[in-house]
Formats: sequence, C-alpha cells, structure tokens
Amino acid sequence: NMAINQLKVVLSLLKEFSEGNIPSFADYDIDKHTFDNIIDAMQDDMLIKGARFSRGQGNRILVSVLDNVTITIKGMQYLNENSLAMKTYKGLKEIRDWLPF
Repeated sequence: NMAINQLKVVLSLLKEFSEGNIPSFADYDIDKHTFDNIIDAMQDDMLIKGARFSRGQGNRILVSVLDNVTITIKGMQYLNENSLAMKTYKGLKEIRDWLPF
C-alpha cells in the first residue's frame, strides 16, 4: 500500500461528514485500524463529534459507529484553512488518486 497523506484523509472525512455521508475505511483503501485511529484523533481534537467506539484490550478500537458524526465549528475552520488542498478534491469516487503525497 502506497504512503497516503493522513491529513488528506482528515480533510476528506471532514468534507464527507459535513455533507452527511458516512465514509468507511474501504473507501480510502486503508486498514480499519488506521481509519479508526484517524477518526479517534479527529474527535480528540474536536474536529468532529458523535463518533462512538467499542474498545478492547489496550484501548484498541474494535468497532466504530459513525452514523451520528457531525463536524464541529473547529472542523469547519480546519476545512476552511485548508481550502487550497480541497480545490482538487473530487469526492470519494476519485479519492485514491487524491490521497498520495
């Protein structure tokens, strides 16, 4: 798997959540563990709210429930601050061309 730009994943997720979509790890061609950790970090950073997690040993995320995720004001600001990067964003259909560095 090629190196993907995780900040681009964050930007894409913010955009998708702001439009009421619920992306999955498969959309990004990354493993579920990486995807869940990115979502967890986004919520820790208060870019989104409403993500729910079921955790196992070592606090590892086993299940993530994203159907109530909404983007916060801080998340909107983050998208706005990165609007230049988002100019080339065409949505999940073309996400794999967009994600590499």
